[in-house]
Amino acid sequence: MSNDGRMLANIVKNVHKRLRQEFYKTGDMESVWMNHCGNMTCLKKYASSMHKLATEHWEQLRVSNPATSRINWTWSFLQYYFFTGGLELHRQKSNSDAEWPKLILKESKVTVLDVGSCYNPFGEYEELDVLSIDLCPAIESVYQCDFLKVPLGKTTVIDGQNVLSLATNQFHCIVFSFLLEYFPSPSQRWTCCEKAQQLLLREGILIIITPDSKAAHSNAKVMRSWREALSAIGFKRIKYEKLQHAHCMAFRKNSVEPELKAEDRELLASKMYIPQDFYNPSDSSENEEKDEIKFTEAELAEGFTNLPMFDE
Repeated sequence: MSNDGRMLANIVKNVHKRLRQEFYKTGDMESVWMNHCGNMTCLKKYASSMHKLATEHWEQLRVSNPATSRINWTWSFLQYYFFTGGLELHRQKSNSDAEWPKLILKESKVTVLDVGSCYNPFGEYEELDVLSIDLCPAIESVYQCDFLKVPLGKTTVIDGQNVLSLATNQFHCIVFSFLLEYFPSPSQRWTCCEKAQQLLLREGILIIITPDSKAAHSNAKVMRSWREALSAIGFKRIKYEKLQHAHCMAFRKNSVEPELKAEDRELLASKMYIPQDFYNPSDSSENEEKDEIKFTEAELAEGFTNLPMFDE
């Protein structure tokens, strides 16, 4: 990556690090998030940096090395699932009796909610009907929305460039691409996943992409923990692939969200951890780069079963 690219990446990483530092010092997730949402200077700088990083640097890599692209990966999976028989295959495997409108490429579009979109990368695909939202949009085709706080209801309400509410059971696909690690708390990541469960139609797809440049097995324990947590609210992981710089996962909504006790929700939320949750964020970035989740030989073996050729 060029020096300009590294500078932009550092701006993005420093915002994440500062959020973790503030949460570590105060333990008050709500106030940390409210203060962050009110810091428009920071939000605009982050949005501008992320937009430039994605469109001027990652897009070059997407063209020169398509296999590294999270956008290409997501589009390829959506084509498989909705347009070339994947949905029917997984319906047969799950013995689902849910009614699902037949999706035909030229006559129907897949409704997509792209959360933390920044620059609406999926808007280029005619087969997708995309609602792109972000805390601080970088371009006009992305709507402003705090996904953690936006109410859910019977209809999606948009006023100008602001999303005021989102309709439950409406979307065929929800995308969390480089979103969950933005939040400093596992409970915030869990809230996002619970909301996705409510917003998706049954048999809909939740795409989660999270950055990681280490080998696939290095954070296998983290990915397994996320899979276990999401399975408790009716999500089945049907696709996993480790790209050069990211974990890419597709979860299928097999059932409605079950009633959970408060203590069960707290336990499941704790499973949505990331490696950075386990060290003092004031530590040097050098120590941060060295950090990874420890795993046993059995967990290492389990990591190898996550490779694409082992997917169900």
